[in-house]
Amino acid sequence: MIGIVQIYVDVDTQPMTYFYLVLTTFFWAAVFHLGKYAINYMSPLSAAAWRFLVAGALLIPVVYVKKSWNGEAIRRNVWPLLTMGVVGVFGFNASLFFGLKLTSPVNGGLIMGFNPAITALLTAVIIGEKIRPRQWLGFAISLAGVVTIVCRGSLQRLLSMSFSAGDLLILLGCTCWALYSVIPKRFIKQLDTMSITTSTIIVGAIALTIMAQITADDLFTPQPWSVIATVIAMSIFGSVLAYIWWNQGIARIGASRAAIFVNLVPLFTAAIGVVLGQPLSSAQLIGAVLVIAGVITTVSVAKPTMPLQTSNALQDG
Repeated sequence: MIGIVQIYVDVDTQPMTYFYLVLTTFFWAAVFHLGKYAINYMSPLSAAAWRFLVAGALLIPVVYVKKSWNGEAIRRNVWPLLTMGVVGVFGFNASLFFGLKLTSPVNGGLIMGFNPAITALLTAVIIGEKIRPRQWLGFAISLAGVVTIVCRGSLQRLLSMSFSAGDLLILLGCTCWALYSVIPKRFIKQLDTMSITTSTIIVGAIALTIMAQITADDLFTPQPWSVIATVIAMSIFGSVLAYIWWNQGIARIGASRAAIFVNLVPLFTAAIGVVLGQPLSSAQLIGAVLVIAGVITTVSVAKPTMPLQTSNALQDG
């Protein structure tokens, strides 16, 4: 595990940043399928709690080996780190799980498509970063692709959608994830990506564990080995590597440009479903093309580079 993280977190070029953001969204898409299997045996909150508990346990020795844990820097940034953990790990996952109990996956996927726009708005308000017209165009194209994918190209299905309290929870989850993405640039100072990722995952894991213990009765129920393996896979790929790459991506290209990659999640979810034997419609293919076009449009916006060490941005270590 330490070797895997050491190999993949030390690349510092923009093309590789994009590659790892794409891989991050692929892992998150895989989590939907892995999580669906896991919650056949355990409650969603218990699955989420164990996913991040294992991730935190894996990250601690990695940070120790890399000697990137700076206690003094952690103390200086304790409040934004606590906020990121509570909002971005616990808040996002709790809102998503409870929201999906009260609404349809179609509604959930459609609402999650607004995450890039929410992130861009928060970036403009909190950081003061100007969002260019071409970025808004990319957001719109990508959102059109998400709508096409989740509604399978059916206008009737889109028009017949109704919205509920679950939809508001999904929207809250979108906002939580947007805040997680925006907070580091404005409030985290002189702290490397690995320490930020480890700290926030540990905080989120503790909060999820407390909530699971209160609301579920299966947190410590023994599970089959296949479920244990599934949780470990979600921890390594969907939490450890994905969160490291996500935080690095934000540090290098900004939250608003990184956020557009979230719209690749429904695309990869559908693609994995095809591999598992689920049919793929022409509408989903068209949606995939639109999502990719939107991502390319957004990330191709020219942006002046600034050395990370001269700003309040994250520093890789």
